[in-house]
Amino acid sequence: MAVNRVYKGDLVEVSLAKETGFRATGDNAATGWVTTNGSTANSSIITIGSSVYFDDLMAKNMLVGGTLRIYSSGSSINFASDDYPTTKRTYYITANTENTITISPRLATDPATANTDDYFIIDSARIPTMDANMTHTTDERIKADQFLGLLNSFALPEPEVDVRKQHIVGMGRDVNILTSGREMLQGGSFDTNAHNLRWLRYALGGHSAIGFGELAHRITSTTILTDAPLNIKDATSTYRGQQYGSTNADDISQVAGTAATGLGSNIDANSDFLLGGKVASNVGAVITLSANYNATHENVGTSGVVKTLSADGIDVLYGSYSSALTTAITVADITSGALERLQTAGAVAYLLAKLEANIEEGDIRVNLGATIASRFTAGEYIQIVDKDTKQIPGADDELPTINKHEIRRVIAVDGAFVYVEEPFFFAHTAASCGADRIIFTHDSSLGATRRGSPAILSTGELKYGITHTFYGGSTVPTFAIEQSYRKTDATPGSENLLRVFSGCKVNSIQFSADTEGEVKLSGEYESTRMFTDTEDKFTTPHRLFENTANTNIKRRVSGIAVNGEKPYLFQHIIFSAFGAPVLRATQLEFGITNTNTPRYYIRGTDGSYGTADQVSEAAVNYATEITEAQREYTMKFNALVEDNHFFEQLRQRKHFLNTNDITIVITKPGSASTRQNATITIEDYTVIKAEMPIPDDKGPVTANVELAVRHLKVVEKNPYPIL
Repeated sequence: MAVNRVYKGDLVEVSLAKETGFRATGDNAATGWVTTNGSTANSSIITIGSSVYFDDLMAKNMLVGGTLRIYSSGSSINFASDDYPTTKRTYYITANTENTITISPRLATDPATANTDDYFIIDSARIPTMDANMTHTTDERIKADQFLGLLNSFALPEPEVDVRKQHIVGMGRDVNILTSGREMLQGGSFDTNAHNLRWLRYALGGHSAIGFGELAHRITSTTILTDAPLNIKDATSTYRGQQYGSTNADDISQVAGTAATGLGSNIDANSDFLLGGKVASNVGAVITLSANYNATHENVGTSGVVKTLSADGIDVLYGSYSSALTTAITVADITSGALERLQTAGAVAYLLAKLEANIEEGDIRVNLGATIASRFTAGEYIQIVDKDTKQIPGADDELPTINKHEIRRVIAVDGAFVYVEEPFFFAHTAASCGADRIIFTHDSSLGATRRGSPAILSTGELKYGITHTFYGGSTVPTFAIEQSYRKTDATPGSENLLRVFSGCKVNSIQFSADTEGEVKLSGEYESTRMFTDTEDKFTTPHRLFENTANTNIKRRVSGIAVNGEKPYLFQHIIFSAFGAPVLRATQLEFGITNTNTPRYYIRGTDGSYGTADQVSEAAVNYATEITEAQREYTMKFNALVEDNHFFEQLRQRKHFLNTNDITIVITKPGSASTRQNATITIEDYTVIKAEMPIPDDKGPVTANVELAVRHLKVVEKNPYPIL
């Protein structure tokens, strides 16, 4: 007999999912996609065929509330009347099964089969990332495997219905009619100890990321682990390998799968090394390889990106090449030092795989050609290294720029296309960038990390870390929250109550550090849709430490690396303001407010509603989206008063436009010199208050300083390719 018949807090699970959307292209057959008229005069049904990568991978009604647009231009089209660029026709999803999508209003095109130039896109907002392991008949799921953080508290944006009360004349004093109106999903909040700064990404919006990319790993005298790096060709040619963390290098005469002939004593067994072409000589910026680069690399463009190691082997450096003539390439630096390193005869030049087409902002796939795309597996990561830059908000005379580097998790491979989790933030020109691969590996017999797999070692050392840059973007990304209750601690547990809140956006966030020890992030968010499992198909909710992040690799994938679980600490912060360290600060906090507003639009559907619907009334009562308005930054700190410095800043009304930036440098504890760390830069600021009240307890005078801030940027180095 069961003892516990209620849901309890110790058995609550919450996890984060990114939102991605879908794209489907026709093939002039039912294996692509076809349309039929819906059961009502205002609806159409799109049926997905077996050649579409997400066929059978859509949880029932998980797409309700999403926005769909059709693109139909070219020589092989059947949906010109619905082409979004020319007609601006947009459709609202009111229902879906594993392979059908019901939309409203009805398509302008009569029922037809999509041709090869017909495709549709479902926007990412409200659409959690699909999980390739889903089985729609018995085990539906979304890819909600991301760790929210070391939560002290977490509140969901519980639904609240706007019920209208009508009093009718002549029918007494009581309410005569109750009418349910819009449904609001506000009031979500969290308070977490910051083991990383993931939530600042969702509050700021702008994000770039770059890592070391893929390396080779030697396990025997002639054998490399699993496979050669992404763009290395099997051939007999002049390759070069340099051991990571060392000046040692070997010439390699042949690569064939996992065999690398010529590995000598210069590269240690059980070590990582960069494998590529050998630099024979240089004249200025022109680097000449020992062999035709097409002999050693699978897919190289006439322009792109080259990767090398620093002379001591510790740093991975990137350069761009604008011309490739047989064995000679002209190189310019992306990261400082790449050109200088390549100009050393005997250096290693690994040319990243070229893109077959540009990436547009918001795209969810990369065209790499069939050969390179087939080398990716769902769950790995694709890194786009881009020589082009983007201006970001700043106060310098010349606006600061960052390179448009991005990392995404691969969720599907379809022919020449690699589909990724979460749309790209930037547009990428194919000639300006290259694709690399990042793979999480772990094997205690070969060392915890290999092939450039990011990790935190037992000493606290951050090996092969990823550098993330967050800045104030024009929009903030959406995300989804999966929440489940259970009555027993069995997995998956019986009588689950599972809900998914999607289309979420962070409205405000606070960073705080005080003498309690932990750096904390607390914030507020809201949602635009709630999904409930009403058909018992979500039989395996995500239990982060039981069936999701239950191995070393999966923990890193989810964002909670082994040896990296502890938060940043107050006693490991270096805080500088007004051009000098603040040595006696006792409390520090800054905040970001996005002034989000849920938007409700006039829309509807003539479809029927059922009590078993996973999304109530086809989501027409929920906000369609959340829009950002003006962003506000706040900053304040407390410090013991040593002199009149704080008062003078206020009295003189100093405005620090592009000098003496406030910096907050935080580092994880450990014995290694390279550890997880972050630098928060606050620039263009003015003192609003510098209160120095007389202490009632006769103790030290403490200044309460408050600042007005224009710009904020965060750079964090951690072991996570995505956040």
